Amino acid sequence: MNILITGGTSGLGKATVELLANDGHYIYFSYLATEEFTSVANELEKTYSNVKAVSLDFCKEDSVDGFCEQMKDWDLDVLVNSTYVGRPQTNYFHKLEPTEFLKAFEINIIPTVKITQTAVEIMKKKKFGKIINIITEAVIGLPPMGYTLYACNKAYLMKLSDVINKEYTRYNITSNCILPAYMQTNFAIVDERILEQMEKTHPLKKLLTVDEVSQAIKFFVDASQQVNGVKLPINAGTLLL
Repeated sequence: MNILITGGTSGLGKATVELLANDGHYIYFSYLATEEFTSVANELEKTYSNVKAVSLDFCKEDSVDGFCEQMKDWDLDVLVNSTYVGRPQTNYFHKLEPTEFLKAFEINIIPTVKITQTAVEIMKKKKFGKIINIITEAVIGLPPMGYTLYACNKAYLMKLSDVINKEYTRYNITSNCILPAYMQTNFAIVDERILEQMEKTHPLKKLLTVDEVSQAIKFFVDASQQVNGVKLPINAGTLLL
């Protein structure tokens, strides 16, 4: 299948690119054209003949629009919405300016909406498609302190997934969500002392890894179209929907 993964040069995105490329799928992935990420993107393309890196900056409207134009030629079967701009932990609700809410929405939700709309148009014509949204465990119960913007944006995306279920199941398009617990990546680094305490209190005495979550993405890629509308927490059963 032809699969697009947004944010494929680090953390969960990179692990998913490598896993699905090894499965023989053709993988498109987006990356921010910094020196570090460009180097990773080039290395992935050298390693896998079935991988194509495409630069994308969620913070620039013309970059998003240009990316969507390119998507129209990719004959996509699967979209994995993985990119998030910023950090999960910012500030307490009362310390955030209203403009920060607008900015976080503009650079996270609007690009994801545009990319997903483009993918849906492709999939409608094929009468087949799978959309996999990476959410977060923080939308279950009470989110951690300082997760206001992150949790709210992810909750919006999860509800948008429900809308896609309602409107596009008749086109044989599925939309599923994965809600992973904390993973130690460059996206969400915590102090070593806090990390040690998290590991001690974890029921398995070890934190979730990107490889474990990428296996869940692979499950939805491989699953029957009967698997639709699922919200899958990956947290060792510590929080349940």
